[in-house]
Amino acid sequence: MSLTLDPLAILLVGVAIGLVVLFFLLPRYGPHYTSKLTCPCCRKSFNFHWIPGATIASLVQRNYRVLKCPYCHKKSTFDVAATRVRTARANKSKVKA
Repeated sequence: MSLTLDPLAILLVGVAIGLVVLFFLLPRYGPHYTSKLTCPCCRKSFNFHWIPGATIASLVQRNYRVLKCPYCHKKSTFDVAATRVRTARANKSKVKA
């Protein structure tokens, strides 16, 4: 009795591993950026934390996000890459004492 894996089973395992990496490891340990945004309606500033390329929508829209302001709750389009205030977040294990 020999164990053979068909291509569909290999593809299914690959997709499962990719989903685990995308939804569990990347948001926790991957590159996070912070952008300081200003709402065009109410002129209040707020921070937006984002991961480049984490979703299909972010790949399609590139540097722009349609977000709701946390103060006035109106949707606007923001350029998150141009307003980035911090580079990728360091791992938690590299904390200085």
